[in-house]
Amino acid sequence: MNIKICKLKPEHAEDYALFFDKTPHNEECGGEKCYCVTWRSGGWGGEGGDHWFPTQEERRARAVGFVKDGYIQGYLAYDDERIVGFCNANADCQGCVDYLRSFNPIEEYREDIRVKSIFCYMVAPEMQRKGIATQLCERVCKDAAEDGLDYVEAYVYNGSLMTMYEKCGFVRCAEREGHVVVRKALK
Repeated sequence: MNIKICKLKPEHAEDYALFFDKTPHNEECGGEKCYCVTWRSGGWGGEGGDHWFPTQEERRARAVGFVKDGYIQGYLAYDDERIVGFCNANADCQGCVDYLRSFNPIEEYREDIRVKSIFCYMVAPEMQRKGIATQLCERVCKDAAEDGLDYVEAYVYNGSLMTMYEKCGFVRCAEREGHVVVRKALK
């Protein structure tokens, strides 16, 4: 296994969509393919303020466009030439952060505190439990520190990934009804 972590770039758009096409995920969404279009930096709200596009075909088409335009940000994990994982992480999706923080008793957004948020991970089933999510998380933290951000923040539900975050140096900073916000200080 030769895992390489790369920042998501516009030229990865079709490969990104193909990864979502072929990788089972989203049991909590009835098995529908999300293409991670909800947690994007710009263009929050879609038409009429909706952030969930109704059909898989529309979500896929939007995802390709959002990656090409830089609205979906994050990192891809490759095993040789094949994408085996994705982490959605960005520092400028205030609508997303406000939505996720609405589940948690955490302070309001402040412009003087720069935060990179991890919204989700997706790892190919045959590659799970091999440290890929940890490698993605470590890369997010490394790049965020190099970019001068104050924290990396993640949103955990029902304990999923909590052990990984603790191993990567995150601490709990808010919790309510199974929703936890974890943070790693970078300065």
